Amino acid sequence: MSNKLNNMLELAKELHALDVAPESLVNDLKKAVNTRKINEQIKAVTMMTGAEIKQLRTQYGMSQAMLALALGMSKESVSKWEREEKKPSGPALRMLRILEHRGPEVLLV
Repeated sequence: MSNKLNNMLELAKELHALDVAPESLVNDLKKAVNTRKINEQIKAVTMMTGAEIKQLRTQYGMSQAMLALALGMSKESVSKWEREEKKPSGPALRMLRILEHRGPEVLLV
């Protein structure tokens, strides 16, 4: 699909150069191409076990309360994740994976 989108962009550029297509069409197609590139780079997030969450937290010397604060969650949620009573939601899981790959500094906002 992105190849077709790129072809459309190139055609729109050529048509714009001939004053047949508006610049807004070229700009819209550029945005679509960039959006497609970003979507292709975003990986699906995979679930973490309670042991993995606890190991990640302790690796950085964080208490459950500290991790909860960094994620905007409750300490009880983190505790339940670690005991596998509940699973982290999509956004929380994404943040845990970011923490895993980038370290706690990325959460200092």
